[in-house]
Amino acid sequence: MISKLVLLATLYVSQFIPTTFFFQALPVFLRQQNMSLDTIGFLGLLVIPSGLKFLWSPFIDRYHLGKLGHYRGWIICFQLLLISTLLISAFLEYQENLTLLLICVFLSCLFSASQDIGTDALAVNLLEPQERGLGNAIQSGGNVLGAVIGGGIMLILLEKVGWRYSLVAMSIFLLLNLIPILLYQEQVTSKSKNLNFFQSYFQPFVSFLSRPKIIPWLLVLLLYMTGESVTSVLIRPLLVDRGLSLTDIGWILGVVSYSVRIVSALIAGVMVMRWGRKQSLIVFGIVAAVATLLYILPAMGIASFSVLYTVCIVVNATQSMAYTAILSAMMDKSDRTTAATDYTIQVSVIFLGGIAATILAGILAQRAGYASTFIVSAVVSLLSVFFITKVYE
Repeated sequence: MISKLVLLATLYVSQFIPTTFFFQALPVFLRQQNMSLDTIGFLGLLVIPSGLKFLWSPFIDRYHLGKLGHYRGWIICFQLLLISTLLISAFLEYQENLTLLLICVFLSCLFSASQDIGTDALAVNLLEPQERGLGNAIQSGGNVLGAVIGGGIMLILLEKVGWRYSLVAMSIFLLLNLIPILLYQEQVTSKSKNLNFFQSYFQPFVSFLSRPKIIPWLLVLLLYMTGESVTSVLIRPLLVDRGLSLTDIGWILGVVSYSVRIVSALIAGVMVMRWGRKQSLIVFGIVAAVATLLYILPAMGIASFSVLYTVCIVVNATQSMAYTAILSAMMDKSDRTTAATDYTIQVSVIFLGGIAATILAGILAQRAGYASTFIVSAVVSLLSVFFITKVYE
């Protein structure tokens, strides 16, 4: 069990570092250059590969890369592509080549999202049902640790040593993080080749979507993390508006808040195993949605460091618990033979909801202010909890 958790932790940490770094740094850079909130909201389009990755997940389920293994081979390939993109980005003068930088950010998101398909499928096959509560806590905690490094430590390093050396350091770290997956020997299960290309591509989608109450469940996924999607984008320009430096933001949102998310994810993993999926989803969903309203305080100008640290810690802790619960529920709804497709469809729905939420939130915040936007996001998240009581089995 320990070896499984260590392997999954390194994989989930790796894929979150670059995207978190870019999405922590870019809103701050753009706001410092007086970009409007609705423009910043459109940064959500750069993560559209995470919303559409279900389109190529059947290929990752069906094919493998030679002797590298099945999901293991895809993971290694995409992480190497991610490292290469980071090294190219390192030598860009981002202020003069913003368009090229945004292309590199998009490619980083594409490779990271594709790696996540393989990692999630590997996790579904590695973890037994009774291991999934703790396994999903490691998954959530690994994502958060990657966010601590990418959105906290790297942001602080960026201000100290500059763009180039920060990205080179990140690339080296990701290269070292390849070691566990290189040492892992995957048990490859042969996939049936009786179906033709089109049948094999569409069959996993048809099978998944024909399950009882799966459409209402996808609606839950679309709305459940709305509060987190909105706050994760808007809190950064809000803190810039309150006069915080890059280092201040890195400590509050990157190091401290995300470290709390790791601890709360582990606590949530234990609670999921004790309470069950449905009760965990309801309780953590309500608490996280209500906690989102605390961001109204800095939006109203109550922004001392003690208030900011307290608010960000509470919001991130509760959101992490809700995220851990939803991951466990998603894994239960994934078949091992089509793990990449089943799990990725659900992840993609969450990301598509997040993209729509961040774009709409940017527009709403520009016109109605931060506080109103946070209230709307909390209401939408609570609506998803109501649906859970009706559709989750």
